[in-house]
Amino acid sequence: MSRVVCIGGAAVDRKYRALATIRPGTSNPVVAERSFGGVARNVAETIARLGTQAALVSIVGDDDNGHGLLEDLERLGIDTRRVTVSDAHATAEYVAVLQPDGELAVGLAHMAIFDTLTPALLHEAEPELGSAWIFADCNLPAETLSDLIGLARQRALMLALDAVSTPKVMRLPPDLSGVGVFFLNLDEARVYLNRPEVAPESAAEALLARGAEQVVLTLGGKGLVAADSFGIRKVPAIKAGIVDATGAGDALIAATLVAMLKDAPLDQAARLGAVAAALTVESPVSVRPDLSFALLESTLSLRAGSDVEREPS
Repeated sequence: MSRVVCIGGAAVDRKYRALATIRPGTSNPVVAERSFGGVARNVAETIARLGTQAALVSIVGDDDNGHGLLEDLERLGIDTRRVTVSDAHATAEYVAVLQPDGELAVGLAHMAIFDTLTPALLHEAEPELGSAWIFADCNLPAETLSDLIGLARQRALMLALDAVSTPKVMRLPPDLSGVGVFFLNLDEARVYLNRPEVAPESAAEALLARGAEQVVLTLGGKGLVAADSFGIRKVPAIKAGIVDATGAGDALIAATLVAMLKDAPLDQAARLGAVAAALTVESPVSVRPDLSFALLESTLSLRAGSDVEREPS
């Protein structure tokens, strides 16, 4: 099985980088750029660039942004048959206003359209799900996430989830049975578990105890923790010079899933995910156009540090 159906956010990203320090209350000259984003969309694009078939289940508006987004996905060879076009809502948009050094001055998110990613939309896409792995992000409403986890549990489907943010991770039910791989960072884990001081390894253990089969818990510059029934392993970060961190987490997810599809164990797959994240932060775009599985493997052999540290299970 070598197809991943990605369910969740697809958006237009606009970045406005100021040419001088931003002065509130007046006009500021900027350099502007538009790109396509959204967690599920980014993961789908990266999976396709890594040589694996990808499909997207999402919703866009019947507007220039939506049509441009769909055309770009089709150019990339991503199956868009389950992307709904809405005449009631505008395509999701994220606007980042940046200081000259790249620091975010203000971020604006217009994401109301994702509230219409209902269980009914999920059930329309159900015929696509039986013969594929599934990835979903927590841009989906809580009811849709709950239905999707239940479907994965009932039909023994491989489901990977991304928390997206600390508010959105709370859309997940307390019981994670049915979740094959859960991707999240330490802040999201602490909020979800309601344990503000929990250590990374203990957080991973608690998430496994709630029913997730495998956990990839990211720790920024400290690497990540990969946890499953074989134990808990620390995977070091891959050294990188940061140009733009946008999309790094999406790249990590996509590369980890593609490596797992190729039968790599979780910790080895997550190492390749860490390489994809490092390559992405070194690029000014959210998804590197030159990304390939061969590039991941060669970069890992060039940059790999110490071996994976093992923790007793």
